[in-house]
Amino acid sequence: FSLEMDRLGMLVASMAYEGNWKPVFEYFASELKRQSSIREFIEGEAHVKGFLLAYLGLTRTYIIHPEYEANKGYADFYMMPDLVRQPDIVYSYIVEVKYARRDTSDADIALLKRDAAEQLRRYADDGKVARTKGNTRLGLITLVFKGWELVALEKLASRADCENESEA
Repeated sequence: FSLEMDRLGMLVASMAYEGNWKPVFEYFASELKRQSSIREFIEGEAHVKGFLLAYLGLTRTYIIHPEYEANKGYADFYMMPDLVRQPDIVYSYIVEVKYARRDTSDADIALLKRDAAEQLRRYADDGKVARTKGNTRLGLITLVFKGWELVALEKLASRADCENESEA
């Protein structure tokens, strides 16, 4: 197991301060593929989530809440900004991970993405998220893995962010 801590730290900092979220998850997906054996994917989604938790937990920019209870559901990851130590963070995130077997159809992948979007919007409306995200812009991220391949990497805007942009 090898990890480029400097690279990961720079990617997450760019995510927090500049909103460059995509490179973090692309890096994660490449590391998942590189460092996992096929046998580990027997556990499917649990393996992907555990790997992501390990990577995100190594950074200090966010307080990572796995299986965060929000609006009668559980977001896979709430990347709550550590505003006490870093009050100038601009972006926070909720991440929903979906996993499909390698033989899953494109139509089923589309259903997983739609389900994730519905869940993310519901989680974003949770009062605890509103209180803990401070003034950060909340990004709602969907990751869909088909086996070890990242087949969907999408960001939805939260309702509050859409409202803020229309006011600007």
